[in-house]
Amino acid sequence: MSGEITTIIVSALVAAVSAPLGAWVNSRVLRQKYRIEIAQLRAEMEDKLAEVKSHELDNVRKASDILMENIVKPLKTEIQSLRRDVSKFRKAVEQIPMCPMAGDCPVSRELHRTETDDARDKPDS
Repeated sequence: MSGEITTIIVSALVAAVSAPLGAWVNSRVLRQKYRIEIAQLRAEMEDKLAEVKSHELDNVRKASDILMENIVKPLKTEIQSLRRDVSKFRKAVEQIPMCPMAGDCPVSRELHRTETDDARDKPDS
C-alpha cells in the first residue's frame, strides 16, 4: 500500500509541476513564434512602403513629363514666335525714319499716339 501512496504522491507532484511548466514552455514557444511573425510583417510593411514611394516617384515623373509636354513646350514655342514678331516689328519701326513718307506716316503717328496715351494712363511715381 505504501507503494501505491508513493506512486499517487509522485504522480500528483509530477502533474502539479508539469502543468505550469508546460504552460510556461508553451508561452515561450508562442512568444518566439509571434516575434518572428511580427518581424516578417514589419519587413513586408517596409517593402510595401518602399513600393508606394517608388510609385509616387513614378507618378511625379509622369506628371512632370506631362507638364513639360503639354505646357512648357508650347509656351517655349509661343515665346520664340513672339520674339521673332517683336524683332520684325522692331526692324520695321527702325526703318520709319528712313522712309520717304516718314513725315506723314500713319504707322508712326499711331505709335506716337499710343505712347502718349500710355503715358497719360500711368500715374506719376
